[in-house]
Amino acid sequence: MPCDLSVVVLNFNGRQFLDDCLSSLAEQSYPADLFEVVFVDNGSSDGSVAHVKAGWPDVRVVELPTNLGFAGGINAGVKHAKGVYVALINNDARAHPDWLKHGVAAFDESMDVAMVASKILTLDGKSIDYAGGALSFYGHGFKVGVGELDEGQFDRPGETLFGSGCALFMPRDLFLEVGGLDSDYFAFFEDVDLGWRLWLMGYRVWYEPASVVYHRHHGTADALGRERERFLLERNALITIIKNYEDETIERALGPAIMLALERGLSYSDDQRQEFDLATADPSNPVGPQTIDAMTMAHLLAISEISRNMPQIMERRREIQARRRRRDIEILPLFREALTPNVNVPRFSQTFDGIVEQAGLNRVFNARTRVLLITGDTVSSKMAGPAIRAWEMCSELSRKHEVRMLVTSVGDVKATTFDLQELSNETLHDHIQWADVIIHQGFVMHANPTIKDYGKVLVADLYDPFHIENLEMFQRDEAAARNHRFITDKDVIAEQLTSCDYFICASEKQRDFWLGQLSGAGRLNPFVYDQDPTLRSLIDVVPFGVSGNPPEKRKKVLKGVVPGIADTDRVLLWGGGIYNWFDPLTLIRAVELIAREHPEIKLFFMGLTHPNPGVPKMRMATEARALAAELGVEGTQVFFNDGWVPYEERADYLLEADIGVSCHFEHIETTYSYRTRVLDYFWAELPVIVTRGDALGQLVEEHRLGLTVAPGDVDGFAAAILQILQDGELDREFRRNIAGLRPDLSWGNIIKPLDDFCTRPRHAADRLQEGRRGERMTPRRRLVRRMEVALEQGGPVLVAKRAAGYAYRKMVK
Repeated sequence: MPCDLSVVVLNFNGRQFLDDCLSSLAEQSYPADLFEVVFVDNGSSDGSVAHVKAGWPDVRVVELPTNLGFAGGINAGVKHAKGVYVALINNDARAHPDWLKHGVAAFDESMDVAMVASKILTLDGKSIDYAGGALSFYGHGFKVGVGELDEGQFDRPGETLFGSGCALFMPRDLFLEVGGLDSDYFAFFEDVDLGWRLWLMGYRVWYEPASVVYHRHHGTADALGRERERFLLERNALITIIKNYEDETIERALGPAIMLALERGLSYSDDQRQEFDLATADPSNPVGPQTIDAMTMAHLLAISEISRNMPQIMERRREIQARRRRRDIEILPLFREALTPNVNVPRFSQTFDGIVEQAGLNRVFNARTRVLLITGDTVSSKMAGPAIRAWEMCSELSRKHEVRMLVTSVGDVKATTFDLQELSNETLHDHIQWADVIIHQGFVMHANPTIKDYGKVLVADLYDPFHIENLEMFQRDEAAARNHRFITDKDVIAEQLTSCDYFICASEKQRDFWLGQLSGAGRLNPFVYDQDPTLRSLIDVVPFGVSGNPPEKRKKVLKGVVPGIADTDRVLLWGGGIYNWFDPLTLIRAVELIAREHPEIKLFFMGLTHPNPGVPKMRMATEARALAAELGVEGTQVFFNDGWVPYEERADYLLEADIGVSCHFEHIETTYSYRTRVLDYFWAELPVIVTRGDALGQLVEEHRLGLTVAPGDVDGFAAAILQILQDGELDREFRRNIAGLRPDLSWGNIIKPLDDFCTRPRHAADRLQEGRRGERMTPRRRLVRRMEVALEQGGPVLVAKRAAGYAYRKMVK
């Protein structure tokens, strides 16, 4: 009859340990009627089977006529199991009473957890035997924390590369669907191989320290003998890397791994040595008779067996790689000890270091992520917001990563810390092939749809919600044209929301907006939620930043330079362009109002002509100039720069200004906008006056960085201007507050979520499910199945009991 959970105990001549192991299972807090114990005997000759049958009649016994090894025996046990989940425990281990409860509960937390690894302590409970898995580049697995006193330092659950075969959990259907343990291994590293395979197939392995087992280290493995153990270790390690590395990594790692396997054999000492005459083997070699020991021979035989069986191994590799959902760059950080020798022999350590250096393995296992950022904007000395943002992100990311930036057009600028090139159809393929992560803005993916066909990790920069922006920008276009643009914008956004792995936006308010859109696109699904209930791993905030270096004055540009602006005048600065969603008209009217008594107050607009020729001329820019002329203040109180201030020269304008200003209308664009020009004001420690209602207006109010005014309030803007210019203490307070906040707004600080993502790039949990072979039973379906089992076994009373237990585990987590 089916059950909720099957505990598989593998045994080979371990009779002396069995009572301790089986007693601990009988004492589990997990409901006894919901799990079974499957005892698999690997052809023992010590009476183990008879002992279990006589003393443990409730244990189901599977007798194997010969020793199939750990992998073969476990696979046989899982095939005979009836549970929705299987738990593995060594025969020389003892389980904590809550081992099963906490192990199974971990699956309730996430849909993509395919293996739960228990914390393993020594039999006395004092020291660590396993607290996570680590791996060398040459395929030897290691146990995190082994030998350390257990003082709580390994009590944080989290991801790990593999679970120890001594104590782990898996859904039975998934264990069988992925092929289980590799039965060719016989013993050693089959758990490493299985965990690694699960990761590259898109699943996760989870370390759960609340699920505890106590273990006699090598209680039964010593029967293999040293030479046999070394043979299996070296053979299985090499097979593991051959099967699981992607092509680029195996090309770098396999040769060094084979050389180090030979070197380990020579490095281990042994009393029994066989003489081998190198002069006989190679008459030209002047070296006299040498010796080769049994340990070295074991290593040589391991490599020889791999050579003979290479066709079968490569076929298995092809099967595994066909199911790959993650690239190595996503998995290698889980190795933890990839380039650590882990052999305490001076000769080997020296050889290891030399091989690692000569083979360039540091560039693989400590590699800088290759980040490709593509923007549809023009990059030159005169840059607008999208290009500035892309440029600054590349500059910051290049501190830790290898960065390329592709742009529509490269003007009179040179990048020193990253590679800057023009985007072209001829070279795009090579750039995408090179990249690990691709960050894109705006219409880039729509214009280059093949970007999403390469399986690379994709990041969409959503800081500019252009589909809302365009509703305002093209408001006066003909209805048919507006509707066509709206449909195009909607499709462009939808394509990004469904195709990308990670999203960044400019504010928490924007994040709420985009979460709504992602929800509508089906991206707030159980896979994504279970991986991270905060959803920060799907979308996070990377606002516009300010330079970490303070602005420097190079030349005079406004006072005493622009005709009509004297050295003693007080200047209001409008940074950036005048777009249709802005409201320069209210500000111009406010300046005209106060100029009657304060002619020294001047307003300067930094740019009318956008540097990107693809951006249309703005109606509002024309209306602003017309209004200034109509009120008679153009050239006397209000001034327009007909061009665009170069990016590197903006500091000169900011440092001559007295107040930074930004005004906008009240509409949906305002609600979700992020006025990047205001960041420049903060960079120069300029007090600001802005229209309230957007994210930066809220920041100004919360931190007292200036004043906010209601939309369209001419008198309010006039009063705010006079208040700051006439109250020196208020001006100084605003500047002090800005100076205190400025480090938090630096590009180096605000880029951190994106930088962290690029350090360990990953596909979104739901995108990993795309194209997955086989129908995996989800945790929800497993829960339903477990309730069905309870109903079959005990009726509604047992269902209620099982449901209460599930609720209890959820509360204690």
